[in-house]
Amino acid sequence: MSPQLKPTDPAYWMLTDGYETVPVTHSAFCYICNDPEYAQMGLPLCRVCPSCGGHIAADDCECDDCDFIEPDGPDEEQLCLPS
Repeated sequence: MSPQLKPTDPAYWMLTDGYETVPVTHSAFCYICNDPEYAQMGLPLCRVCPSCGGHIAADDCECDDCDFIEPDGPDEEQLCLPS
């Protein structure tokens, strides 16, 4: 788990604005699932795999359980494009 934000952090307001993302899946091994500040900041959370119902991390496009690759997953670093 990452260290808790301090009130002096410029992003701290996101923890106090009252908005919270609702989790739809959980993995005991996922750092995003296990850090409540992601939800408190309204950041995208992990998704359910459309193929097997398993876990796809918010910053990935591949299912942890069945290796299904979500074609429209996060593309910031082009993680999901075929090589």
